[in-house]
Amino acid sequence: MNTLHFSQYLRRVALFFVASSAIATGALAQTPLPNSDASTAAFVALCQNRADMEAQNFCFGFGEGVYQSFVMQRSPNAKPIICVPKGMSRDAVLSDFLVWTQARPQYNGDYAGKTIIRF
Repeated sequence: MNTLHFSQYLRRVALFFVASSAIATGALAQTPLPNSDASTAAFVALCQNRADMEAQNFCFGFGEGVYQSFVMQRSPNAKPIICVPKGMSRDAVLSDFLVWTQARPQYNGDYAGKTIIRF
């Protein structure tokens, strides 16, 4: 390797480390996240704010993920136990879930995923 190529290589490596350090420093400067709360109460509190689109998208995605995981883990011969009427919007399903959980506060301390399957 000649000297010109080697010096270009060292510059690139140095630039990579400087950029990596800057990214890592920025990530460390962020405020710490609160402790994780996977309870039904926390999930419902998040999903009740219908004006917060990020929260709504999280609620839809989390619910769909719980449902898909449940479907993938059950036996292929098992009788379906979760039935959502055809044409029902995800907003309607979420609204029904919120009403259902309000009527069943005994599930507030349970994991949100477990309560979604109960619903």
